[in-house]
Amino acid sequence: MIIFGIPAYNEEGAIGPLLDGIAAVMERERLDYRAFVVDDGSGDGTAAEIEQRASKLPVTLVPHERNMGLAAAMRTALTVAVEDAADDDVIVSMDGDNTHLPGLVPRMAREIGEGRDVVIASRYQPHARVLGVPAFRQLMSWGAGMVFRLTFPISGVKDYTCGYRAYRAEAVRRAMELWGENLITEQGFACQVELLLRMARIGAIMDEVPMVLRY
Repeated sequence: MIIFGIPAYNEEGAIGPLLDGIAAVMERERLDYRAFVVDDGSGDGTAAEIEQRASKLPVTLVPHERNMGLAAAMRTALTVAVEDAADDDVIVSMDGDNTHLPGLVPRMAREIGEGRDVVIASRYQPHARVLGVPAFRQLMSWGAGMVFRLTFPISGVKDYTCGYRAYRAEAVRRAMELWGENLITEQGFACQVELLLRMARIGAIMDEVPMVLRY
């Protein structure tokens, strides 16, 4: 079983096509799945799009009454996913803006099945592509990644901030049992770095696959 935990904030027009894309990939690959979408207090039609898909797909809306930020949305997404998961299930996190192409999920899930605990869709592996991002922003991102790799080296990891990841449910459960509500405390995209460091602390085996990122 693949269980998606997706944070979303003001993603009207994007979250619906993302959920449709996930459904198409899962059907094509004949994979069982469920998706939990955390609407982090959106002020647009995000919740309505999620509810529309929930009427025909295995999708559940998890609402925050107010905007609480990416860290809180990630905590909620992982919590509800783990509560619904068996130890050998795969939990996939991805952005709600439809820039993370779901066609990569089966490959990431296979990597988990082959023994990894965390698989990251990486911008820094051979054959990865980043489309629609100005060169300056790409350079800044690359520089930040170098700082993280030098300061917090983790075997198998180059992309510390991308939120498109697959986790072995048992590994996430162990991390939650150890840190509880403090599993994710940093705000913004720093929470993604913090989560990787937590997973490294429990001895998680990590790897990356190249991603095509379309903005």
